[in-house]
Amino acid sequence: MRDPFLPSDGVLKFFCSVHMTEEAYEYAGSLEELKEQHEKEVYNRKLQFSMQRHGRTCDYQMRYDEDRGEWMMHYDPDICAKLKCMGYCPILGKDLDHKKGNVFYDLKIKQRRKDLDGTLFEGQIDISIQKGKKALDHPVSMDICRNYAKICKEKIHWKVKMAYHSERFRSERSGSHDFSVEVLNIRAERRESRDLIQDLIDISEGIQITHASDLDMVRKTERSEKRKQRQQKKILRLEEKLLKVGYANLPEYGCDRIHADQWLGEERIHELEQQRRMRMQEEQKKPVQLMFDLTENK
Repeated sequence: MRDPFLPSDGVLKFFCSVHMTEEAYEYAGSLEELKEQHEKEVYNRKLQFSMQRHGRTCDYQMRYDEDRGEWMMHYDPDICAKLKCMGYCPILGKDLDHKKGNVFYDLKIKQRRKDLDGTLFEGQIDISIQKGKKALDHPVSMDICRNYAKICKEKIHWKVKMAYHSERFRSERSGSHDFSVEVLNIRAERRESRDLIQDLIDISEGIQITHASDLDMVRKTERSEKRKQRQQKKILRLEEKLLKVGYANLPEYGCDRIHADQWLGEERIHELEQQRRMRMQEEQKKPVQLMFDLTENK
């Protein structure tokens, strides 16, 4: 029954039949007045809520429940980590630890070796533990890390379950239960620590041990090597172009000339120009084969 042009932004919680009138607009009783009154009421309730908690509130952790007409707050260190909070924390009532760290955990995976199907070792279950995985994308205050490790354990478990959702689904669907993943040893540390004795014990029990930092280093090295290879290919293509057309014939403000100045340098460009002149001289010295048509025109 409401006019489709009327806004519905949560300020008016009742629904009634309305229609256009010829009456002149007045601020008193208007939607603007109701909005302003509503905003003042929400703000006053926010002040009351903060006073009840003796100022231990954070705007990023609070929300206003329109239905209940009250402010609510749930402390979530994950929000603090994403905001990279530093300095004074009103919820904790103290300055955050200026030392930074991360939340680490270990990942234990059990899975059947499918590559051994059809052999004497069919059905073999391998166990591996990847240690020192990071729960946060970047270092944050150790106070946040410690609270995250205590309060946000379920978030880590949920992220891991989602990351291995396909493997878990196929295992449960087939009824074989030949895949499982488990989160172990959630802790807050400034940097990854390693228990070499425990690693040796796990290895002696047939468990494959890897460390996330080692894998990250390998991946970074591989990416760096691939970048170098791609860059080297670009340089070789550019040098071949300089040998064909010459540095002076490149467009003055073109990418090739800019890259030649950046990647090769004046000395290398001079060497390529000398090679180009030598090539041209060799081409000029080559004998020219002439073809004559000895057939007579009739």
